[in-house]
Amino acid sequence: MTELTKEQLIEEAKLKIAIAKCHPNSGVARVEGELFKIALTSLEAEPVAWTDDEELRDIEKYGFGEIFQRPSDKYEASRCVTPLYRMPPVPVVPEGLVKAVHFYEQVKRENPPVETGAWKDAVDWVLKEVCQVVNIRIKGE
Repeated sequence: MTELTKEQLIEEAKLKIAIAKCHPNSGVARVEGELFKIALTSLEAEPVAWTDDEELRDIEKYGFGEIFQRPSDKYEASRCVTPLYRMPPVPVVPEGLVKAVHFYEQVKRENPPVETGAWKDAVDWVLKEVCQVVNIRIKGE
């Protein structure tokens, strides 16, 4: 089996994301699209700093070590340079809020529609606003 290059994997991830966007009502496609977005972010990540074996030993021994703004000279054979990457951002939307939105959508799907009223309109408006923040597509829209 031949190995794929990083560039081939990036192109494949972009293709899978585009395919998932074509099937917004498919739960599987949505999950796969999100997984490929994560993979693509990881594949396209650039190091933000570098360190070496000696500094890693210092961190283990003393609790601190140095990092470098750029990789050391490629001709300097005595050091094994390790690139350091930025951590992915932590989701800013609380998990409980996402669960609440999913629960509300489930209740709406399973129960017949009720008359339009100010309360229902307000709840629907809040749901739509929250979904935009959470980046969830509301069923039927």
